Amino acid sequence: MKIDIVQRNYIARDKLIDLINKKLTRFEKYLSEGASSKVVLSRAGNQDRYKMEITVKDTGLFVRSEVQSDNMYVNLDTCLAKIERQVVRVAGKYKDKIKNVDPMDLLFAETVPEVEPAKIVKRKDFELDILSEEQAIDQLELIGNDFYIYRDNQTNLVNVIYKREDGNYGLIETR
Repeated sequence: MKIDIVQRNYIARDKLIDLINKKLTRFEKYLSEGASSKVVLSRAGNQDRYKMEITVKDTGLFVRSEVQSDNMYVNLDTCLAKIERQVVRVAGKYKDKIKNVDPMDLLFAETVPEVEPAKIVKRKDFELDILSEEQAIDQLELIGNDFYIYRDNQTNLVNVIYKREDGNYGLIETR
């Protein structure tokens, strides 16, 4: 597995980098040779808190975990446990993409995740409004949701505006 480690406003010691590589290579038993992972290490604001983001990609598979605490080694174990639970959870659906997953032989997670098939429990039908980005933000604030779907008045494409944790907004543009 190809492992990329990105350090943003944080300098990792060789011991941590070696440990990340060692622990992430254990996932090779689940994934194909073409799998890759990206680890982002960063300091969270001006505090003594550290953030770790791990993304694992394989053919048709994308799992991600993000953790923040005052200890990067704790972040690593927590992230890996989350990633493993996600892999085990989707193993039943993607038997052709994930191999040799035995929930009783977990590497990082302490408990076997409950695997329930996802189902649609609610459907909504609505017409898309033709709006500008600013108008979409206004509508998002008025309805109090985390996201708002609309048709852009300049491109006529469907876009999604969403509220970020930092209080700003994100925009997903479709093609």
